[in-house]
Amino acid sequence: MTSRQIAARGQPAPGLRATIGDDIEAMAEGATLSRSRVALRLAVHARWRAVVCWRIAQACMRHTASRPFALWLSDRILAASGAELKPSCRIGPGVVLKHTTGIVVGGEVVAGRRLTLHQNVTLGDRRPYGGQPTLGDDVTVGAGACVLGPISIGDRAIVAANAVVLSDVPADCVVAGAPARVVSRFDGIPVGASKERAISSYLTIPLGHGLAAIAPHDRTPDP
Repeated sequence: MTSRQIAARGQPAPGLRATIGDDIEAMAEGATLSRSRVALRLAVHARWRAVVCWRIAQACMRHTASRPFALWLSDRILAASGAELKPSCRIGPGVVLKHTTGIVVGGEVVAGRRLTLHQNVTLGDRRPYGGQPTLGDDVTVGAGACVLGPISIGDRAIVAANAVVLSDVPADCVVAGAPARVVSRFDGIPVGASKERAISSYLTIPLGHGLAAIAPHDRTPDP
């Protein structure tokens, strides 16, 4: 897959409402939520509000007159949730913020559908080289990981916790360490297997690679 193809995936789904709807469905992580439950989660959980406000800021960023509001809203997201989410980045629908504290997403980042970010993740540039990463579909970035520079992360790749990724990552693999390298591939995963099964199959990474484990998805439901 070329960077151009991935960049095309990074375009939001048609319409702000459709994009936010996909994000809310992804944030629910399989739970069936009524409108009242969605409203409750938006009221009490900063990570849910951060996603919705981020999408609104991205929409506002596309119009010159509303760009100041987009930047102000992004600053409010940072103050309220601890996540620095630039409104000029292009992130496909279905994003999941597992925990917002310390997340940084640069303004030139492009990502496909169903991106999952854990706490203290940085997606940004690598000075003095410049440029920011492009991520494919169904990418998971573990807690404390840094993905830096003008690199490409393939579809369904998993960046392990505390990894420092400075070069391209192929699809269907786990990378770990500093600097990160491929430590597992999804060989043997049946065609059509869910991403959750793939993640659970490669949960533990040897300590020699600079990581004990990728934190499994927290299935404790939000109230």
